[in-house]
Amino acid sequence: MTKFLIPAICLLLGACSEPAPQRVGVPSYQTMHHLASPGTFFHFSSGGKTYLACSIHQGNSAPQTQILRKGQEGAVVLGKTIHRQKDLVVLEYDPNTLSASDALPYVKNPDIQVGDRVYILNKKKKIPATVVSEPRGNGHQYYFKTTQEFPAGGMSGSPIFSERSGTVIGVLQTANSKSAATAGGFEALLMP
Repeated sequence: MTKFLIPAICLLLGACSEPAPQRVGVPSYQTMHHLASPGTFFHFSSGGKTYLACSIHQGNSAPQTQILRKGQEGAVVLGKTIHRQKDLVVLEYDPNTLSASDALPYVKNPDIQVGDRVYILNKKKKIPATVVSEPRGNGHQYYFKTTQEFPAGGMSGSPIFSERSGTVIGVLQTANSKSAATAGGFEALLMP
């Protein structure tokens, strides 16, 4: 009788086991490319406004005034720098040149933990990876590993999306191969 009583109590109270982590759908996202340098840009929404982010090492610390939307006519007109970190920059852009409707969601102070499942979003691909280490000392990169090789050349600046939080959490900066990467690093996006 007692062997049936404990599971029944657990079912009623819901206190005998941890709830399964909530999983969210990973959005399809089309990255944007600079006219004169390798790397990508993405747009995200924060505090009711929409911004563009990219890595600084792509070639310019202050990108020029236009970037191409891959597969679409026209370009996105960039505005002033809103936020700068070690190797990423956040910019304003002209909302008439890029719709905010498909901007990635963002929440300030993203919670990033070793073991988190993340996705690198680039060129309509969703590359799954796992966070394997946090920044140490004066470092600024989180590191990830993946079992799915991906061509990382020109992917700097791609958004890193967290499955657990359902938000963009960082910007891709490094990879261990241009043609068949299995590991890399990203900087957390820390908007003020």
